[in-house]
Amino acid sequence: MITRLLGAAIAVSLSSPALAEANYLEGWFEGTISKEFEGGTFVQIQTQQRARGSSNPTGDNQTYRLWLGQEFGSLKASVGLHRSKEGDTKETRLIQQASYDVGSFGLKGRTRVEQRFIDDADKTGWRVRQRIGYALPLSNEKDGWKLAGSAEGFLTLRSTSRGGDTGITGLRTFVGFERTLGQVDLGIGYTRQQSIRKNAPDRVGHAPTLNLTLNL
Repeated sequence: MITRLLGAAIAVSLSSPALAEANYLEGWFEGTISKEFEGGTFVQIQTQQRARGSSNPTGDNQTYRLWLGQEFGSLKASVGLHRSKEGDTKETRLIQQASYDVGSFGLKGRTRVEQRFIDDADKTGWRVRQRIGYALPLSNEKDGWKLAGSAEGFLTLRSTSRGGDTGITGLRTFVGFERTLGQVDLGIGYTRQQSIRKNAPDRVGHAPTLNLTLNL
């Protein structure tokens, strides 16, 4: 399931003609405060801020999430509540998520299921997001710099609008560096976000990205 979804998303994006893309420069920031309790229960408060130029029709994005989760060995299961504003569009999501190891080579997987409630939309949308990532240590230093990369496919099972796109509707890839500094996890790099559309040019965002997580 994991490799099929990501493989399909990458194949669809690569098959799109170069002229059938609208490219935009963006800037992304993600900040997280995470608290783990005895027994493996954890709570996270998260914000994502995405700045987009005036030429981008989707507008800036401000997102806030609250997560409640539980660790089961190498598996982390969590549920989340999401609220965002993108341009003039406001959205609420209910999220179920599992993070886990993939194989014995250090790959990390994340499966996320979303129920999307867009204000004034026709219906509730359902979407599955599958991500695979890997971080390669660049030194023998504990918590030192790592070269990190990930790919995430977006599978829309039910659109929020009548006649809206379903199937593979997005591909997000990231490459950059990450490390831990005391209680802070730091990530910097480049994100490419492609919205795959059937009857319109794909939208592609190119975003310098900063991620900060404070572990209490």
